Amino acid sequence: MLRSLLKSRAAYTISIVRGVTVTYTNTRTYLTRIQQIHHDGIDLEQQSVEINPIEHIRRCTFYKDLDIWTLYKTICPNVRTLGDVLYEGCDASNNGPCVGIIQSTNSPDSIEWLSYSMVIEQSRMIGSYLWTLAKLTPIQSKVAIISSNRPEYLFVEQACYMYGFILVNFYTSYDSATIMNLLHRTKAEILVVDNIERIQSIQDDLLKNDHIKEIIIMDDIICDGHNKIRNMSSIFKTMKTNDIRERPIINPENIAIFIMTSGTTGEPKIVMLSHENLLAASKGNILRIERAKLKGSVTIRHCSILPLAHIFERFILLGVFLRGTQVVFCSVPEKLVEYFSIVKPTQLTVVPRILNKIYDTVMIEVSKSKIKQYIVQQALDSEESWWLSRLIFRKVKQLFGGELKAMFTGAAPITPDVLHFFRIALDIPIMTGYGQTESTACGTSTHAPDMSCGTVGSPVATVEIKLIDVPDMNYRSEMNQGEICIRGPTVFKGYYNDEEKTREAIDQEGWLHTGDVGEWISNGALRIIDRAKYIFKLSQGTYIAPERLEDIYIRSQWIAQIFVDGISTEATVVAIVIPDEQYVRKNFLSTQTTMTFLELCKEKKLKQIILSDLIRLAKENKLKYFETISNIYLHSEPFSLKNGLLTMTLKTRRMNARKQFQTIIQSLYNVDRTTTNNLLSK
Repeated sequence: MLRSLLKSRAAYTISIVRGVTVTYTNTRTYLTRIQQIHHDGIDLEQQSVEINPIEHIRRCTFYKDLDIWTLYKTICPNVRTLGDVLYEGCDASNNGPCVGIIQSTNSPDSIEWLSYSMVIEQSRMIGSYLWTLAKLTPIQSKVAIISSNRPEYLFVEQACYMYGFILVNFYTSYDSATIMNLLHRTKAEILVVDNIERIQSIQDDLLKNDHIKEIIIMDDIICDGHNKIRNMSSIFKTMKTNDIRERPIINPENIAIFIMTSGTTGEPKIVMLSHENLLAASKGNILRIERAKLKGSVTIRHCSILPLAHIFERFILLGVFLRGTQVVFCSVPEKLVEYFSIVKPTQLTVVPRILNKIYDTVMIEVSKSKIKQYIVQQALDSEESWWLSRLIFRKVKQLFGGELKAMFTGAAPITPDVLHFFRIALDIPIMTGYGQTESTACGTSTHAPDMSCGTVGSPVATVEIKLIDVPDMNYRSEMNQGEICIRGPTVFKGYYNDEEKTREAIDQEGWLHTGDVGEWISNGALRIIDRAKYIFKLSQGTYIAPERLEDIYIRSQWIAQIFVDGISTEATVVAIVIPDEQYVRKNFLSTQTTMTFLELCKEKKLKQIILSDLIRLAKENKLKYFETISNIYLHSEPFSLKNGLLTMTLKTRRMNARKQFQTIIQSLYNVDRTTTNNLLSK
């Protein structure tokens, strides 16, 4: 299952297989088991409380009377900076295995383990080299890194933490122009890459760049006499144990890393996070999960699959190392399932699109047989058939290695049917969360025994949250709705060299304005209901939040991606639609079976079928007339990183999409409305 299982589809959303209807009745037995093992003591009917009735500030019920600015410091009190993390893990594990290196994918015994002390020594050698021979300056110098997940990434990261250099994280999806731009903006002095091919197209420019002192290649290559290029193995050969320098004193408030935002509205912003920000995030997460007894057998092995340039994986890994957990890096996402079979992780952090792909694959297989559909339905629905769930879902468990005890998912919404499926199939607690890069990935998370779907839980231990009015969208804080604002020790230090955007993001009272719109539901959990930053106005003065509409319309089986937009002189929205080619070829009744996908997208009958289905969804979800798509354009080329229409986190680059399709969007309004009006009136 395997290459096709993990090949990226055109979008980060899923297609629902209608052949299997998922309901949520088989929860009592599951909930009982999870509560017996992992109940954290929360009253699920009062997960957060209002501590300030004027500003409507809320905290998790557990921390309503505690000092969130210092509480996390009770966890691992000797860890004051990120450079202390591995030492804490070394003590916690009794210098046990730290990082596993897979030698071959043919045998479960093919993992070579490096102990915590070995990883510390490797990191300190690199840090000492950067300080003494590369002549970097602690607290000031910046080290940029572009690499897939691998142990050397950790060595460089920890070297920077230990010796006070600022780590600048680039996504591997960046093109050459973006890399050069960000190197110029950040003034990085060292560039570390996993392989020379990564920078081949800009190698000459880098060698001529006076600000770049060295380029360090993780792979063991011959450097062809270039003074600026050095492979990592040569550093270990150059540095001896006696050359390791004492670590400088680092202030926890010093900047530790630069993390790039996804760039949905333009070029990436550079988020500055301090040692304190990251420790507050990781220690606060430990407070939440260990209260639910998610430790011991749960925290034996972690398989790192999310990009290390992503803040979600970064703060999770810090917590993992604080507790002495074993980690294996998955450097080849296409072989994810093979990695799981070897590593056999006991805990896992994923984004929903990974679960979506596995869910889609399983459900497509199930839909081929009426018997399979019935059995799966029974396993998901019946309270008495928990034993059936364990029996028929054993193959699903094996996809994750067979030893998984807990899962964490975040960075994007997960649909209720996918979440319910994996809770029952894996029979483990699955927690979801909400946060931003600017809040060090911290905001809210669900509690282990909470079986609800569609919420993101209560505030974590290190933040408090309030909702503020969004008048243009008619969201009011007194109605428990509004823009989500976060305050606490995890809130970032600002955007690098951008005071104006920093002031826009953080107000004078320290509140981070997220741009997301939330709602407190009756049990005190938060639900994300809208996005305030990407709104636009229609002719009647109504504001539209396109992402909310896209979340509804993407449920159509006919489409893989959708971009909803509009212009201020018109009264309705329109959309650019990328059809699901596989579904279209199977279900669109056309005699022209040899047509190319581009030709199919020009078929008027197909357009009418898809538009009718989108209007159906609008009616089912009780959307207003102005929220109902009045016209669509079928586009054959998926939005992707390559064409600049997706960010590295697979979100639509809305400004790029609007610019590229502005002529088409205009033309969608310049048509005879008779057909659309007929569809709307049905």
